[in-house]
Amino acid sequence: MLIEEKYFSQDKNYLLKSVQAFSKDSLLDQWLQQTLSTYSQQHNPMGLEDDFIIELKTKISTGKALLLSNYDILAAIYRHNHADNQLEIMWDGRSHMEAYDSDWKLMFTQWIQELSLIKEIQRPIIKYAVSEGGVNHTFLAQSIRRAILSHFNLKMRSQTIYSVSA
Repeated sequence: MLIEEKYFSQDKNYLLKSVQAFSKDSLLDQWLQQTLSTYSQQHNPMGLEDDFIIELKTKISTGKALLLSNYDILAAIYRHNHADNQLEIMWDGRSHMEAYDSDWKLMFTQWIQELSLIKEIQRPIIKYAVSEGGVNHTFLAQSIRRAILSHFNLKMRSQTIYSVSA
């Protein structure tokens, strides 16, 4: 039996959810490559290929397991922020699926560029990749989740996302 996750009361855009699910694997790869690129720019600006960087490049894909649930959080945040787009008329000839796919990928790319700069997100990904998953997966995934929610000024209780009062 498939359990449908709803992160907020009006989380009902099933077309967008399916687009996000379909894109998940490739966007997780993109997130890992962005993290590697950002880490390299910050800690290896000359682009020297030392043993650590070579090892990290070969192992970065193991970090995907760490990001699975955090991708779902970002997808839910996007749906929450774009909940009004379900009945939108498409004037450019694209289908709703094509428009959702394009818009989601564009926003996701912008977000991971920002998020990869946050050390509380970057470090757990690097640590998990280098250890090849040999560290506490749950703790690292939760620390990434806290950093994401903090970045967007959101809280989460019982799988429900809500805004933090300013």
